[in-house]
Amino acid sequence: MWVDVVGASHEEIRSIAEQLGLDEASIEESFAPAGLPVVEEHVDQIYLVLHGFSTGSGERLSASEIDLFIGKTFLVTIRDGPRDTIELLKERLSEDDGVPVSSPAGLLAFMALGAVRAYGPLILELERQVDNLEEMAIRGDPQTAVEVHALRRDVIFLRRALGPQFDVYEDLSESGHPAIDDDARHLFVRVAGQHRRALEALESGRALLGSVLETYRGAVADQTNEIMRVLTVFSAILLPLTLIAGLWGMNFVDVPGADIRWGFWGVIAAMAVLVIGVWVYFTRRGFIGAPRLRDLPKAVGLGLFTIGTAPIRVVAGGIRHLGKSEE
Repeated sequence: MWVDVVGASHEEIRSIAEQLGLDEASIEESFAPAGLPVVEEHVDQIYLVLHGFSTGSGERLSASEIDLFIGKTFLVTIRDGPRDTIELLKERLSEDDGVPVSSPAGLLAFMALGAVRAYGPLILELERQVDNLEEMAIRGDPQTAVEVHALRRDVIFLRRALGPQFDVYEDLSESGHPAIDDDARHLFVRVAGQHRRALEALESGRALLGSVLETYRGAVADQTNEIMRVLTVFSAILLPLTLIAGLWGMNFVDVPGADIRWGFWGVIAAMAVLVIGVWVYFTRRGFIGAPRLRDLPKAVGLGLFTIGTAPIRVVAGGIRHLGKSEE
């Protein structure tokens, strides 16, 4: 007999427990807030606390508690809401073929095997999201850090829940309790193995997310270094020009070259020579790329334009990312 109790009150649950002879202390424990998965063996029954997972608010994982009692002739499941695996199993039980189990413990093991198989698509989705985050990290997308921390939260949350649940199924696979027959014990071995593989995949995913975060930080550092280099070159070129303009712009009567007709154009020519000299020096030192001579006029113009608009492009990029996050 399988009694599936969904959304019942405490009084109704106590009434069912009294009719089936369920352990009173375990029933009271089932009313407490959800804790870690546990298994408690009594003389004629086993009390279990397992977790079911679903997508909560913000597409993040959430867990709900399922309390179970296993006896030689009955299985009792107590839950607050629908669980996909349980509902699918109930539909299959309503069919003519039923399920290939010979005991209530075997029914639980069959249900657990169906639930753990659902972790496969979840792991594949995790790997897909990690691949997408790697591309975002290489680009230095500011949204990367937010997504990595959210996904790590889900991975850690799922791993912390599956770890104790794996211990529960491993204990059931090794238990000599009379409510667990050999067929159910073999199924619990398979369930424990599936949980072990899921835990290994989650541990691997957690390590990969750490690598993605380091890649993102490295990309951001490279972008910052590039911006600083551009601003440094920009400042180094303008500094001597500002010095010359400041010296010749002082309010003195006797300014050298002020009474010469070509004095102004001479200073401008000196500034141009100085700019070209600084550019060639930076090029030879490897601070900036070295353009070919025939492309030098074009490269100088484009380079100065890029240098001048670099701060604007940085601010504009931040505004675009802010707009996307608000959408």
